[in-house]
Amino acid sequence: MSKYYSIRTKLIAFMMIATTIPLLASISMTFIQTKTALREQALEENKRLIYQASTNLNNYVDNVARASLAVYNDPNFLRNLAKLPGDYRAVAEVYTTLQTIKAAVPDVFQLYLHSFASNQSTLITSPFPKREERKQAYSDSLHGQAGSGSSDIWVESAHMSHTYGFKAASPDDSPRTVITLHRIIRDIPSPERLGVLAIDLNMNSIAAICSRLYDPDKEQIYVVDGQNRIVYQGRTEVQGAGDANRLQPVATSALQDGQAHASEARNAEGHFEQDHSMYVYQQLGNSYADWTIVKQIPNETLYARATSLTWNNAMIAIAALVLVIVATLFISIRITGPLKQLMRYMNQIQAGRLHVDIHLSSRDEFGVLARHFRDMMDTVNNLILREYQLELANKTNQLKALQAQIHPHFLYNTLQSIGTLALQQQGKRAYTLLSSLSKMLRYSMRDQTCVTLREEAEHARLYLELQQERFGERLEVQMQFSEDTLSVQMPRMTLQPLIENYFKHGADIQPGKGYISITSRFVNEHWIEIELINNGPAIPEDKLSEIRGWLQPQETATEMMQESEMTESIGLRNVARRLALNSHPDKPARIEMHNIRSGGVKLLVKLYAGE
Repeated sequence: MSKYYSIRTKLIAFMMIATTIPLLASISMTFIQTKTALREQALEENKRLIYQASTNLNNYVDNVARASLAVYNDPNFLRNLAKLPGDYRAVAEVYTTLQTIKAAVPDVFQLYLHSFASNQSTLITSPFPKREERKQAYSDSLHGQAGSGSSDIWVESAHMSHTYGFKAASPDDSPRTVITLHRIIRDIPSPERLGVLAIDLNMNSIAAICSRLYDPDKEQIYVVDGQNRIVYQGRTEVQGAGDANRLQPVATSALQDGQAHASEARNAEGHFEQDHSMYVYQQLGNSYADWTIVKQIPNETLYARATSLTWNNAMIAIAALVLVIVATLFISIRITGPLKQLMRYMNQIQAGRLHVDIHLSSRDEFGVLARHFRDMMDTVNNLILREYQLELANKTNQLKALQAQIHPHFLYNTLQSIGTLALQQQGKRAYTLLSSLSKMLRYSMRDQTCVTLREEAEHARLYLELQQERFGERLEVQMQFSEDTLSVQMPRMTLQPLIENYFKHGADIQPGKGYISITSRFVNEHWIEIELINNGPAIPEDKLSEIRGWLQPQETATEMMQESEMTESIGLRNVARRLALNSHPDKPARIEMHNIRSGGVKLLVKLYAGE
């Protein structure tokens, strides 16, 4: 019976399915619900944090904008812009106002002022301020001269600092990332432009505000402007303007869609998922700093707790499965163990051992079944003992009759070979050959039906040794028996008649050098194959088909008697009959014969080696 259909296998499979499916379903549902809860919790927490950060950034930008209003708070500042550069008092008052603005904002890196009235540019930086005459501001586009309808105040996104056309104070003074607040100074209430003011700001305050929003090792934070250019990002520094300092196109598109659907265009908030991450964003709503804070949370960070919980549940599930498997094995062994033992008794009885002592000590249903089976076998044995013994005696007599058919043929050929060799060899060699012959005769006269392949191989070796003396160099012999096949049982006098067939039908008419090869090997776990190859003449196809027909196992005594009357290929027929008589009832031995394409004949003897 296949192990796949056994009660033990079915019981284990049932228990595994009944345990695994609920556990897997529970783990899956727990994981999904935990992910959903963590996602909602993280979303709410990050929205509150980012909203607070947007408020702080708004206040920071507003503080910078209010500080820049100092140009209007000083009543003399606007008049000083129009005075000639030679008025040192006016120049000093302008410096004082700019220094007041710089002191009011802690992150000011430098200030740039250009007066359209006096064509003067001033740069307040460390260590010394600079001033020179210019007809135009450093950049027309940045200072609002390109369009008259633009706002008087705006913030330029992150870029690398420069000296506004002035010579650098030190060659080692390297540029840094800054944002710049630009303000156009007008002669209020007149719309006339008197000058422009640019305040370069370090990223320290923005970094301090954003650092409280994320974990640098696991998350990322961005501050982007209206064109989705990055103003600030955590972990890496922004290096001026360009496509490299923009959000990824997919994230940019999702952010723009979210802002487009917001009820208030300057106060958009929300979230979206892209690239295995969740993005939470909040727009500042500032009229001159159209910034948006975007926080990127990778899924592995967002769902880390859910994954950890799932792994813990999985470990518990695996432990439960192991416990179920152990318990199932224990129960199945207690149930199926007696059944398997009873099946082994049945197999022994099927193999012919009818007097097996069936003994099961259990008092359950299996013990009762075993006792009833034992009583039944006692009854069956009493009924079939006489018929079985008679049939066995009949087959023994058939076997002895078949063996007796081989002896004359064998003796005739062997004695003829020994006689020829005796005329050609010395007495000592003749004695050696006669000793080999005596061993062969003693072997053939043994009152033993079956022998091992090792004994058959030795008998075949002695026979071929005699034939090699007869044919000399005209005969080449190769014998190679696999060591694990030598203990297999087989009918006595099986190999020698098959080898003798070559000398009867091919050796004398074969031109050139004769060749015989005998090998054995296991072809699978329970069967061995003995291969005999010679280079004799091929068998005609019609004759080969006839031989293959009567090589099939014969079943009746009448057919055996008909074969015994036929003289052609008597050795091969008798070997086939003896193999059939001594084979396992359900696994009969077989002999196959084939012509070799390159020349010669191949015989295959296939024997069942047992469990």
